[in-house]
Amino acid sequence: MANVKSVARELLAKEILQGFKGKITGDNAPFIVGENPENRYFVGKLLPVNDSQTSSWGSDVFIESIGSDFYIEKDEIETAQLTVHPKGDFYYRAYPTLEQQRAAMLKKANELFETSFADFDEIIERYKEDPSAFTKVKEKLVPVYKKVQLHRSDFTLTFALSELLRDNPQYGYADSNHEQNKQLEQFLNDLQNLIWDDEDCYTLELYEKTTIKDLLTEDDYKKFIKKNQKQGTPIRQNWNVYIDVTIKLIKDRYLVSVALVNGSQVQSNGVTHKSNKKSDDKPTIETLFNSGMEIELAGAAFSPIKLDFFADDYKYNSCQMAVGNNCSVEYHDETNSITTNHLPTYVQKRLLTNDELAVSFQSLIDAPVATLTDIHQKMLAEHRKWEHKLEEKKPTLSPVGIKNMQEEIDEFAREIRRFEFGIEVINNYPIIMKSFVNMNRTFLKTSKKYNTWRLFQIVFIVSLVPDIAACDADVLLDSEKAKTTLNEVSLLYFPTGGGKTEAFLGVLIFNLFFDRYRGKECGVTSILRYPLRLLSVQQVQRLANVLAQAELIRRADVAIARTEEFSLGYFVGDANTPNKIEKKDVVKYRTRSQEAMDEERIIDICPFCGKQTVHLKFDEDSYRLIHYCDNTECPSNGVLPIYMVDYEIYRYLPSAIISTVDKLAILGNNPSFRNILSGATHRCPKHGFTSTTKCMVDREFCSVDVSDFEEIEMYDPAPTLFIQDELHLIRESLGTYASHYESFIDYFVKNVSLSRRPIKTIGATATISSYETQISQLYSKDPIRFPCASPDLKRNFYSYIEEDDTQRLIMGYAPYGKAIINSVVYSLKYMREVVFDYVQNPEKVLAIPGIGIDTVEDALEILKDYWIFLEYNNVKRDGNNVEGALETPINVQLRQAGITPFNTRKMTGDETFQDVREVLSKVETNDDVFNGVNLIVATSMISHGVDADRFNIMFFYGMPGNTAEYIQAYSRTGRRYSSIVIDIMRPSRETDQSYLKNFVNFHEFKDIMVESVPINRWATKAIDCTLPGIFTGLLLTKYDPELQYSCGSQFFMSNIKKAISGGYLDATTVTNELKMAYGCTIAGQVNEIGNQYKAKIEAFVEDVFERIVDKNWERENIFSGFELMGYHIMNSLRDTDTQLIIELE
Repeated sequence: MANVKSVARELLAKEILQGFKGKITGDNAPFIVGENPENRYFVGKLLPVNDSQTSSWGSDVFIESIGSDFYIEKDEIETAQLTVHPKGDFYYRAYPTLEQQRAAMLKKANELFETSFADFDEIIERYKEDPSAFTKVKEKLVPVYKKVQLHRSDFTLTFALSELLRDNPQYGYADSNHEQNKQLEQFLNDLQNLIWDDEDCYTLELYEKTTIKDLLTEDDYKKFIKKNQKQGTPIRQNWNVYIDVTIKLIKDRYLVSVALVNGSQVQSNGVTHKSNKKSDDKPTIETLFNSGMEIELAGAAFSPIKLDFFADDYKYNSCQMAVGNNCSVEYHDETNSITTNHLPTYVQKRLLTNDELAVSFQSLIDAPVATLTDIHQKMLAEHRKWEHKLEEKKPTLSPVGIKNMQEEIDEFAREIRRFEFGIEVINNYPIIMKSFVNMNRTFLKTSKKYNTWRLFQIVFIVSLVPDIAACDADVLLDSEKAKTTLNEVSLLYFPTGGGKTEAFLGVLIFNLFFDRYRGKECGVTSILRYPLRLLSVQQVQRLANVLAQAELIRRADVAIARTEEFSLGYFVGDANTPNKIEKKDVVKYRTRSQEAMDEERIIDICPFCGKQTVHLKFDEDSYRLIHYCDNTECPSNGVLPIYMVDYEIYRYLPSAIISTVDKLAILGNNPSFRNILSGATHRCPKHGFTSTTKCMVDREFCSVDVSDFEEIEMYDPAPTLFIQDELHLIRESLGTYASHYESFIDYFVKNVSLSRRPIKTIGATATISSYETQISQLYSKDPIRFPCASPDLKRNFYSYIEEDDTQRLIMGYAPYGKAIINSVVYSLKYMREVVFDYVQNPEKVLAIPGIGIDTVEDALEILKDYWIFLEYNNVKRDGNNVEGALETPINVQLRQAGITPFNTRKMTGDETFQDVREVLSKVETNDDVFNGVNLIVATSMISHGVDADRFNIMFFYGMPGNTAEYIQAYSRTGRRYSSIVIDIMRPSRETDQSYLKNFVNFHEFKDIMVESVPINRWATKAIDCTLPGIFTGLLLTKYDPELQYSCGSQFFMSNIKKAISGGYLDATTVTNELKMAYGCTIAGQVNEIGNQYKAKIEAFVEDVFERIVDKNWERENIFSGFELMGYHIMNSLRDTDTQLIIELE
């Protein structure tokens, strides 16, 4: 049940959108002063016909018609009759009223005089004292345009379709000469005659400027107009609108096309639309605004247009009744009619989790098995409902539909069995039970707003417990291990904002405790990876908070208190965090201020005490960048277990690592990376782990003798869990390269490391299609989707669509007749005007019917959630153009009107980690919202991992290139409150026009419209990029730990040569290992699809071995050495192109 303020926000959002519609269409004003409506309004405009245009109904950007296509069955055409209600607004020029002209004169006087006048009465007083002071104060007549609405008169046209086919049963039409259109022409003539009855009608042109004297009284003003009117032919409006109907027989149905055409002729004949400057004081305007039609069909039915794409999908309506042309259309069953719509709006209802079955953390601490068993019983009951529903629907389903529904039911049964198995394992093994209970204790202490798991979260966690347990050789029975899905990728597929992160963090925390109880006292348990660095920004604090509470529980448990602390590593690259602390950095840190140091910290709030008391310092003794809390009462004891430097991560092997995908490539160029996968052999008492007999800190800063190093043997050192968030972004070249490194890591951990077992992989996404193919290509594994698909579109066992809770109001339009950049910035301006009006007059919020709040303070509180706009651009160039256009003229105009101008920040790939953190902090924590940042200009960077409750108004500058990106982007809004999304289509782009025509259907079908992720692990050229790095990765991870003592570090080419010459490196063995790592051979069997890669590996190894042996190497490392041989070792998975430097002279 939504609370009062949530309901108030929903009602406010609807009113804001309604006010915005009026701003862009003119629907909210009977007249316009000082501006040509062609310049102000840009939605629903039909421009007049132009003599010089050869096309009949406009160009890509300028349109003269809108319409609809639909079908009627052949046997109904004799009785079919169309009744068309044309709609639209024309504007005619009027003389300004005295008050309107005085307002213009007041503005002019205030521009000329140093002291401003409060009102025109003050000007009159001063004028009477000294008329000579105002001799230069003159102002031309301010243009005023009054509106005439066609539909106010309810004029209709009727067409008997059989009559249009009288001469030819195959084809018929009604054009501008049809008798019904002649009646419409007469109606418009009569309307124009009525305009002349308006005494303010601008019938004769007037060029003279008014003076103060002309505006002293109403009589003075009338005399001025009468005196200065240019005599001649009175100005007459040149309006002409007609309905065009065509009928064409196609097989057994008639295709009917109905169009509303603006047939008006521009007064200046022969001038094209593009050169026809829309000045603000035109005497006549031929453009039809707010155009539209209602088409009623009598004596026949609209014949459904079947969408073949959905033919076998039993959950979606595979038919629509009509298609729009230059607009969208809506069908009304009760009146058997369709209406055109320039502003199609999709009302997206909120998906809610099934909180009636939510499970409290405390119940899972006190009685875990009984609580979980109760859920299991409810799942079985739900399964029986699904089976019953299938039996009911079978008569209406196609064979494919029956098959699809049965498969979904079977998948749910499998889901239930996995959950049941998880309960059994928890119940049967004390260390698993204890780990599970501690996981719940952790989240109970962490969560401030909730004390329960969402149903899908706990089912997901419990289902994965056996997979985590199976990673230990000695815990589960072999028969139990065979029932796990350890070798499959668990895909967590849930809408954005639904709680996926907490679900996989639950698995991670369980895994941490399980590792400690089973004897893994140190080392990496989990790596949580993101495709983009921005995605990781907000997750650092979330994971740190959970780990801190888990750490406090660990400290208090005598069984594991002496093990390594639970810690976090942030492993994202030197553009955001340092790779290594060099001597020059040490010198810099010695003199750096605390404020400057704190700018580099990766969290602001202490995860232990929750206070904003975190600082950053460099500790020379431990050679670490340390996050510390200066709250003396904090249970952290000061130093926080967070590592942000790559080499610190190699030295301390934090329990959980947040990383970006592209960092996988490091395994091929840094010997220390192997510590993460295979642990360490020694520990320096001051500086942590190392896999050599040398401290990883330079000797200048480490005085510990090697003899004092502790020899260690880590238990099961490889990570147990890989989590890949936003899986759908691992695509194209990034996905292909990642697949090669993923396969190598999988091969290494299974066959080389001390662990000799699989790693459990979780993928998470809110938008993915054909996930089976992507996961197979990326991991060479089978996927398990959770939750499985439901037979019901609006509900499943875990969640449902709440029809009484609007999450987003999504509206689209194509600004025909106006440049797209101008449409975007003026849309932003008009929305700012609407929201600003409410901020200045909060009592208007209180006046909204049903608002439910009654104080100005409450009104301003909810308005804060609609003050900050998001503006999305497909390319950075568009964002730069928007920023420039906002500064001039938009902000200039806003300031002149006394409206808060746009205070803009950018979120693009150019912004640093610190920039992004700063912007998000200002958005979320600024109490003075109305005087802070109020617009974020963004690119696709914003689409993932940016969660802010104050993002509730968003604009799209053109539709994104794919559906998944669009869904992810607009999901930044409406996280908690009802939001507004404005899609501004590019009129010249065919795909955008298609979105407009099918706007509501597209949003209803969006989930199955998501494009498949393009990825091909066997792409011909990809291995050329990855093979050098995979080869050196094999040397550094498998061979170097042993060969470093006999041949020297394999990081250097001369030592590699020594190993080859000494027989320690065998070309045949290395070739076979690489084939297995790439998947060319599986379990000793040749994988035919990998034959091309197999040949490339063989040729590469032969060439490299031969050239290494033949050359006399000095101190070349693998980078320079391989470059000399013509090969490039990737430093990042995005490291694919050689940068071209362009210098301008």
